[in-house]
Formats: sequence, C-alpha cells, structure tokens
Amino acid sequence: SSQSRRRRQPPRRYFLINPPEGTSMMNRNNLVLLLLSLCCQLKAALGFLPAWMPGVTLTSAPELTRYTGGQTDTILDARLSVGLATDQQLAIDGFQFQLCNVPMLAEKGDDSAISLPGAHGPRPHLSSGVHHVNVIDDGSFVNMEGLQNVQLRNGVWEIIWRDESPAGLIICGFSLDKDARRNDAMLEKGQVYVTWPVWSKDGLDKQQARKAEAAIKYEEFETERNTQLEKMSSTPNILRKALHYRNAADAAEKMDWTGLDELVNVPSSEDVLEIGEGLQMVKTGTVWSKTGSFSDSFGAYRHQLLGSATLHSR
Repeated sequence: SSQSRRRRQPPRRYFLINPPEGTSMMNRNNLVLLLLSLCCQLKAALGFLPAWMPGVTLTSAPELTRYTGGQTDTILDARLSVGLATDQQLAIDGFQFQLCNVPMLAEKGDDSAISLPGAHGPRPHLSSGVHHVNVIDDGSFVNMEGLQNVQLRNGVWEIIWRDESPAGLIICGFSLDKDARRNDAMLEKGQVYVTWPVWSKDGLDKQQARKAEAAIKYEEFETERNTQLEKMSSTPNILRKALHYRNAADAAEKMDWTGLDELVNVPSSEDVLEIGEGLQMVKTGTVWSKTGSFSDSFGAYRHQLLGSATLHSR
C-alpha cells in the first residue's frame, strides 16, 4: 500500500548524475577495501551487540563446531597488501599458514597471547574459540635493502558465526616484532589481524540466486530509466519533459526496490575457496590492527584498516 511504501522508503538514487570520471585506480581500490571493511564490521557488529542491550538474545550457528573441526589440514597461501594511506604499496608475498584444530588456552600472565574479537569480546559464545595457527612460510617483500622476511608469530584463529546468518568470519591474529617498511608504506610492529568472510555452501547458493534475480530486474528498470531520460532530453515540449522525468524517477525508485544494493557483497563462485566440507572462504579479505580491548562494550576499541589480504588457490 502507499502507506507502507512511505514507511519503508529506500535510499534515493541520484539517477541524473554519472559517477565522476578520472578517479585514480588507487582511490578505487581503497574505496573497495573500505566498503569491504565496512561490510565485515557490520557483520561483526550484528554478532557482538553489547551484552547490556535489552532484548538481545543471539546464538551461534549450530554448524560452528563442525566447520571448526573440519580445519585439520587447511593451508592458506596469502598476499598481504598494506598501504592505504599513501600511493605506495607494501606487498608481502608467499605467506603460508595452516589453520589447526588445536584449541589455545591462554596462560595467566602470558603477554604474548593474541586476543580475538569473538573469543575475547562481549559475545564469546558466538566464537569457535581460539585455535592455533602454524606458520609454514614467512611472507617477504623487496625494498632498497633487498629481500626482507616478515615474521608473523604466535598465530591464532577463530570463526565467528551468528545463527541464521549465511556467512561468518574467519579471523587470524599474529604478533609482529619488527616494522616492515617499503618506502612510505609500513606494517607496524604489534598485533596484526587478517579477516576473511566465510559462507556455507547452501547459504551462498541461495544468496547468489537472489542476486542474479535482482540483477535482471535492476537492468530492466535501468534500461527504462535511461530510455525516459533520453526522451526527456530530446523533446522540446516542457510538459513531456516533466512526464519523462517522472517516469525516469519512478524507474530509478524501482531499481532501489530490487534489493541489489543489499546483495552487492555476495561473492561469485570464482571468488571463494572451499575449505572443509560445505565451507566457502572468500579470497579477498582485510588486514587491520586495533587499539583498546575487544571486551569493551562502550567503544574504546578501535579498528584500523591497513590493507587487503588475497588468498591464492593451492
């Protein structure tokens, strides 16, 4: 009904304005990374709402234990690209590590223990718990001094997954004892985190089907919008211009109502790796660091995006 449409207005689309041209490839890549980071943070926020919020009753996915147990010999080969703040890139290649199904129990007074946002946050029951990461090969990069190894140590990992969500996150944490620098791009020493979205195979199949259907409808309405805009430009009649403008606006609104914007982060089959039975890992993730404690429900924890992490098929 018209009343319900007024209550649920989608975001307006500026359908007469084309995206600016001349944007550098670096800025485009940075924008993609920021959007990906935002997506990941939103997913995490949904899973880790403050414990004090009234009515919050979140549970973990029933398959969480099975997904974790399936990582007995999963070896990942990653490239870490750091340097969002500058035009310089620090590309760390050949970093190989294994997700082990070995729980890690932090000993009291162990300053080297890496904290994780799930297990050590306000909603630890949504986490698989902290597990060991076995580093197989250090990553490396080349600067003016030659080949440099990046020794990421004390690795841990977890899966966080909210019940009834088709996707979760794999988060790995490492400690870095020495800055890694190439020109102006630097990975600072301290705790370094890498995050990749993961999907259940069934969940990904369903979302891909929804995305394909929404894309077809979106293209239909986009074609209609463009047709109406062309007619508006070509007619000298002011009344017809207004009519075509209204039709173009209506088509643009229907583009929003397809829901395609909500499915933009659903990966294709080529963008994921299968790790374990029924688990799909997105090849592109984020590298980040943090300040503050994950357990702070009132916002002292800060997440700083550093770059991207790309998985290579083995």
